[in-house]
Amino acid sequence: MLHSARDKERLENLEEDPLMEHMSRPLVANNLLLSKMQRAKELANQEVLQSTKLKRRVTGLTLEVEELRKADRETEALLFEKSQEALRLYARNDELRTEVDGLKRELASRDEEMAQQKEELAKLKEELAHKDELFQQTKDELTSDVTDSNAAGFEDVMAQVAYLHPDVNLSQTGLNKTIADGKLVDAE
Repeated sequence: MLHSARDKERLENLEEDPLMEHMSRPLVANNLLLSKMQRAKELANQEVLQSTKLKRRVTGLTLEVEELRKADRETEALLFEKSQEALRLYARNDELRTEVDGLKRELASRDEEMAQQKEELAKLKEELAHKDELFQQTKDELTSDVTDSNAAGFEDVMAQVAYLHPDVNLSQTGLNKTIADGKLVDAE
């Protein structure tokens, strides 16, 4: 292999010798051309080697890109699925909030109704206590009236018996006496 600087120097030396210049000029030019061809071949081989490396790298990157695209599609599908699930959950959450709000309103209404019923119950208890008091007074008055009426009726009957049978002793008789086994005894 000839180096171009050396070849140029030889050419310059040959130019000084006219005979040599004529004979060696095609050889030097041929050597120079061969040297350039060899260098071009080496560069071409390097380019082929780099091209092969780049093709392998491109193939590797293409496979990697395909894997990333596949992973991206799977991620997008999963993201879509999760977003759909999130939308369903948001909708369900809204339904539950609406239901809870309805239940809160119903509870408030029932609390209000229960408070009204408690007030009504308190009034009814008060009214019942008042009526019970009136009933007790009426009962006591009626019992007193009945007792007085019975006592007056008993006294009247006793007076009639004494009038009709003045010789009978009625001192052992009374409202609290009864006849049991043919004898006059205290009533229980």
